[in-house]
Amino acid sequence: MSTYRKWYCTCTGKPLELEYQVAGEDEPEEPVCRRCGASRSSDPRRTIIYREVEDWED
Repeated sequence: MSTYRKWYCTCTGKPLELEYQVAGEDEPEEPVCRRCGASRSSDPRRTIIYREVEDWED
């Protein structure tokens, strides 16, 4: 069993799952809100949350 995080933005009042976008060749992928552009590293309004998800297939 493994556990991973799903990231969400609450800028709409409801959790909206973040989408991964490639920033550049040297930078790792980071989840970004498609509505407001917030990410884990840039969240001035503090709308980013996460949920732990368990994967039982391992």
